[in-house]
Amino acid sequence: MNCDVAIIGGGPSGSTVASLLKVLRPELDVAIFEAARFPREHVGESLLPVACTIINEMGCWAKVEAEGFPIKLGALYRWGLTPDLVRFTFLHDEFENRKRPGKFAGQRLNTTWQVDRSIFDEVLLKHAECLGCHVFQESPVIKVNTNGDSVTGLEVKSASIPDGIVTARHYIDASGVRGMIRRAFGVETESPTNLRNIAIWDYWQDAEWIDRKGEGTFIRVLSLDWGWLWFITIGETRTSVGLVTSAEYYKQSGHSTEELYVKAISEEPHIGPLLANAKRENILQADKDWSYLSSRLVGENWFLAGDSCGFADPILSAGITLAMTGARRVAYSIKELESQSLDADWVRSEYNRTHRANIKSHIRFADYWYRTNKKFTDLVDYCAEIAKDSGLELEPDAAFRWIGTGGFTDDCSDEPMIGTYTLSAVKSIIGQFTGETPEWQILKFKRLRLNLEGATRMQTATYRDGGIKVKESYVRDESSLVVDAFYRHAYMALSTESDLNKVIGLMKKWITARLPDHNEKQATMVSFEILEAMYVQGWIEGS
Repeated sequence: MNCDVAIIGGGPSGSTVASLLKVLRPELDVAIFEAARFPREHVGESLLPVACTIINEMGCWAKVEAEGFPIKLGALYRWGLTPDLVRFTFLHDEFENRKRPGKFAGQRLNTTWQVDRSIFDEVLLKHAECLGCHVFQESPVIKVNTNGDSVTGLEVKSASIPDGIVTARHYIDASGVRGMIRRAFGVETESPTNLRNIAIWDYWQDAEWIDRKGEGTFIRVLSLDWGWLWFITIGETRTSVGLVTSAEYYKQSGHSTEELYVKAISEEPHIGPLLANAKRENILQADKDWSYLSSRLVGENWFLAGDSCGFADPILSAGITLAMTGARRVAYSIKELESQSLDADWVRSEYNRTHRANIKSHIRFADYWYRTNKKFTDLVDYCAEIAKDSGLELEPDAAFRWIGTGGFTDDCSDEPMIGTYTLSAVKSIIGQFTGETPEWQILKFKRLRLNLEGATRMQTATYRDGGIKVKESYVRDESSLVVDAFYRHAYMALSTESDLNKVIGLMKKWITARLPDHNEKQATMVSFEILEAMYVQGWIEGS
């Protein structure tokens, strides 16, 4: 069998690449080879809002919405030394419960779902098939044939492929932790973290919803002295409840995974009542939950996608979202390789650079969240390590301030992000966890100056609007300033004005015009976020 694109794995990353390719380049012959038969159970049920944007781009939003998954409004946390529950919401205003299925508009642009993966994954896979992809289930890839840095073919065990040989121009490894292509080329993985956790989970029927607001609800994340629990409503009657604890604690405790699971739930007063009238499905599962990152994500004719690239601790609920954002980058990259409009080596290297950086950011920030369970002095010292790994030499106190005000930005988005959380949201959460009130550093100054000293101007990729846009960027050490989207407004304002109020006024005017609802309040917040992120990375100086 010969095709244009051969994808190993039909999970969210594989389905996303396939669907987007058929949307962007319908003439491509795309085939997915999945070892299992869907539906199949899978952990990782909580999405972030950016995933919905990708699902909509695939043309699949209405199909997912039709399943009636609970609308995720945010999260309730108890973390670190703070005994109270901290509420984090995606919406600026009160959620309005409306008839479903709804449209991807209004408040639904800023919410997401909590999904039953057995249903969600099958919806995505069937959607790819509806778009014209060839989907082969119960068809495991048993060998990847290679020559140099190229894949020459796949050996597939499938009743639908008599000779079992598949060849293609492009190959995608969306096989999860198995990493079929990654292992075939001996690509090493690193674990840029000291975290060695295991996850233990089961599903419950008829548990109570958390702060139910019609069809909307929250996930609950609750820290214990020896780990943390998640509580995620994934359907009208079904709930995912899981425990994350260190592998070291598990070994030293002498308890079985079942005993630890029961112990955690019994010790947590915020979860026990929600399960009082519920029944366990008794399909307890456990797996190692270690963050890792592949040393490279691309070769001459292949890409890694999803968990074959790397995995970040689930504390931020970013698993599916990371998989889908990376998959979108792969689809855009293949589109550009097919059109031959951009240098092929540059396209591949930019995917490797941008997606590795995004995964690593999630891993580092997960480390930070775990460290808030320790002494404050330990937390501050560790922030200096995170800053150093990001190319900044900072004293511990300065490093803590850097983390608390953003720490890094995502050069593939319009807003300054930590992982996939906006800077203002993170500042709010950190303030509640630590008892400190994070300050906006830029408000200490009357005048701002753009600082490009020592930076090199170069071309970098941004992934939006169905393709790769070549953008002028300034790169200094490992920090980059992409002169695009909302950052372009900051660059332009700072190129003509130095007065803080005038700079914010210009940015607010331009950003308001770009927002779909012309929301001035949101434009003001975005202006603050952009300037703050640029300041903490040294692209702005104040006086």
